[in-house]
Amino acid sequence: MLISIAVFIGLSLSAQIDKTKLSLEVSKTNDHNIKLLSAYTWKRTLEGFQEGNQVVSILSSVTMSPDGKPVNQVIEKTGGNQKKPSKKQAEAAEYIKNAVELVSKYIFMSTGQMVDLFNKGTLSLLNDNLNAEAFNFITKGDHLKYTYDKTSLQYKAQDISTLMNGDPVKATVTFKFVDDVNTVDKVVLDLPAKKIKVNLSNTDFAKKL
Repeated sequence: MLISIAVFIGLSLSAQIDKTKLSLEVSKTNDHNIKLLSAYTWKRTLEGFQEGNQVVSILSSVTMSPDGKPVNQVIEKTGGNQKKPSKKQAEAAEYIKNAVELVSKYIFMSTGQMVDLFNKGTLSLLNDNLNAEAFNFITKGDHLKYTYDKTSLQYKAQDISTLMNGDPVKATVTFKFVDDVNTVDKVVLDLPAKKIKVNLSNTDFAKKL
């Protein structure tokens, strides 16, 4: 009986969601937020670990390009705890670079992709959250679950599972507000095929002069 009630409630909530209207509202909110974010510059710290040992550390300055994608300028880069990285560290660093670039395609989707996510994906409401979930969205075998605040339609979190040349890539993305601008706070990547974990954090936001 409880299961039947839960299913009924779920169906009722789904019926209340106008996918087309939501997709347009979310994409409009995101576009406006990107414009606001474009007025800022900030620092991004990336730390990559393989089997618990740090293999790369990169500090970058970041701005948004006109098409809503982050542009990173490296300020400082080291190969873990060594000034000159070993071949294994260099290979791990390149693997991490490719994985970060892949995940960025999911974090910073185009307006068209966001519309597709809401029109083709599964939407659900839970407390103050609006969830959008999709499979095989950008790459075959991927799985996305994006969480938005149901009132403001701003990002709260992203859970991304995808493949890079057949290797699994998992990312957990959390968001924060800087002034009134919604932006990525932290990204945690798990790259199990190479026993690599990556932590990215965005700090020191400042308006451009």
